[in-house]
Amino acid sequence: MIYKVIYGNPDVSSEAVVNEKKVKLVDQEYLKNVIFDECLLKKEKEYLILRIKLKEKRGFYFGFGDKVGPLNRKGRRYIFWNTDDFIHHPGAEPLYKSFPFFIYISKNMKFGIFTDYPGYMEIDLDSEGKGEIEFKVRGEGFNQYIILEEKVKKILKQYLYLTGKNVAFPFWSLGYQQSRWSYSSQSEVLQIAKKFRDKNIPCDVIWLDIDYMEGYKVFTWNKENFSNYKLMLEKLHNMGFKVSAILDPGVKVEKNYEVFEEAKDRYFLKDTSGKDFEGAVWPGRVRFPDFCENKVRKWWARKVNKLLEDGIDGFWNDMNEIAIFASEKDIEDAKEKLKNMKLEDGIKVASVIGEIGEIKKRGRGDEIVHLSGKKHYKLKNVYGFNMIRATFGGFPKNKRKLIITRSAYSGVQRYGGVWTGDNHSWWEHILLEIQRINSLSMVGVFNSGFDVGGFGGNVEPELIVRFMQLGVFMPLFRNHSAIETRRQEPWSFDTEYEELLKDVIVYRYKLIPYLYTSYMLGILEDKPLIAPIFYYFENDEQSYQVFDQFMVGKSLLVAPVYNPGVTKRMVYLPKRALNFNNKIFVRKGWNLVDAPLSKIPHFILDGSIVFMQDEVQYLKNSYNDVLTAHVVAYNDKAVGYLYEDDGESYNYKKGLYNLYKVVYDKGNVQFLTKRNGFLHRKRKIKFKIYRKFGLDEFELEF
Repeated sequence: MIYKVIYGNPDVSSEAVVNEKKVKLVDQEYLKNVIFDECLLKKEKEYLILRIKLKEKRGFYFGFGDKVGPLNRKGRRYIFWNTDDFIHHPGAEPLYKSFPFFIYISKNMKFGIFTDYPGYMEIDLDSEGKGEIEFKVRGEGFNQYIILEEKVKKILKQYLYLTGKNVAFPFWSLGYQQSRWSYSSQSEVLQIAKKFRDKNIPCDVIWLDIDYMEGYKVFTWNKENFSNYKLMLEKLHNMGFKVSAILDPGVKVEKNYEVFEEAKDRYFLKDTSGKDFEGAVWPGRVRFPDFCENKVRKWWARKVNKLLEDGIDGFWNDMNEIAIFASEKDIEDAKEKLKNMKLEDGIKVASVIGEIGEIKKRGRGDEIVHLSGKKHYKLKNVYGFNMIRATFGGFPKNKRKLIITRSAYSGVQRYGGVWTGDNHSWWEHILLEIQRINSLSMVGVFNSGFDVGGFGGNVEPELIVRFMQLGVFMPLFRNHSAIETRRQEPWSFDTEYEELLKDVIVYRYKLIPYLYTSYMLGILEDKPLIAPIFYYFENDEQSYQVFDQFMVGKSLLVAPVYNPGVTKRMVYLPKRALNFNNKIFVRKGWNLVDAPLSKIPHFILDGSIVFMQDEVQYLKNSYNDVLTAHVVAYNDKAVGYLYEDDGESYNYKKGLYNLYKVVYDKGNVQFLTKRNGFLHRKRKIKFKIYRKFGLDEFELEF
């Protein structure tokens, strides 16, 4: 059941909620009899504050998406105010995204709360240990949705009923992807592509960062370094590569620059005097489109479509928190404060200089006014959401899109996915990304990834291997690194490590049949590809306390290594499973397993069937003609699934796909057709049956 409570007088809409047919409108007094002991609403100056006392004091809190810290969010106050904070230390708060949704789990109760407000908000999850939650918004009011269900899966499904289903990415987006800030010329891009093919290292996508543009101007090409970009794109496509390009919202203030001339005095955010707001970003002086307006999104979509016509295949929307290095007012304020200061003033000088820019200003909520007349502090958190919405609109309607965004809000899954921003080449960030991706899954964002290898800093060989081993299982497997850091292409290290990295990438491609089947079933059934163990085993109390492992689909459990020099690690298995590295069965519970640098501990749960394929160099919207079915059947019984469709359209929404349930029972195999909506390719299936007393093998044509 979904309950809705309206607090105060909400005067802005996030447009996150798309379906309220099953929602029951109630007041806070009603909820006091359901899950709360006390509800107190009060007004303090410009803030509206709601404090709730829970009936049960001890429980777990999961959600909030892309935040640092433990997967269990209990005991901390979180700020929802999309911000470019590029050092992701344990106390970094806030970050790029706002997903004000969490799931509470205690011994006798489970519920989800989505607090829908697109402006400045704080949520305190029992930081005083009193069993109290506090919601604080800077505004006149907000909507809150309380979801009561018996299962975590149902709570998440109801949340996606409210905010919209995930959109499927194209088949090829599951391939390995290489990026760098920046591949600065067409010759360098082609050299990178050629090297992948010459070395037989699989790769599907190459990403273009800001240097492909002329002076960092959005919707332009660098005339000198990308003088024949259409030919470059054609060559890349002929080699089996797709190309994704960065888009930043800041439009350079420059006479005769078409994008600027079309938008000035029409489509840009305003300052408090009514003029177009200006700030400093990569191109220098820029203005920002007001993506909250439909007419602006349509204009932006037309520009996106032109890049698609050029041959670009996907986009990443960056700097859209909005990230601003400085504004005119910042400089004026700094000059005034520094005017009478001397070096002897020490920390005061540093403090003034440090206040310039995005982090200290916390988004300039009062400096910016939208075309609707609303202050930016009420809409800031949906700026990136509406930018990806605008970019989505530039594609043909029935063509799947690879679009990711750094800044986001609830509902972003309807248009694309996210990556976690500027992480670093630190061992600590492997664990951080495990927790962030799992938390993103728990707020309904299934298309997610991170900068494999770390964006900032110089990665060391062992660390890049462990980073890549984690990336293998992510929905988005992209290696990306920053300017002036060491290169992270697979051949950038000694031969020993190059071979290890190649093996990791090859393994990703072998897993594609299982990954794509699990991914698409998740899209259809509102189940994440990556999930915490408790998502599938919520009756297992131990699973709620395991934060450094995760499920890939419902059959594969992964336990990454996130410390240097480690060759063994403890793994918790919620049921018997096959260690897929040594093909030995492991009992339920805690187990010490081998984890040499060449292997990542991962396990196929007993009773499962996982389909794999042989090595390929890039993906072609279909599996190989020969598949291997790994049947883990300790007691001679197992079940698995195989999904297939065209890989590039939204026809799956119309049921135009095939889904087969494969049942193994004591030597017999049945292929049960659950859906027959797509032209099936005949394939040879090699069965490997892992049983209590050994391995059986045979082949079937299907």
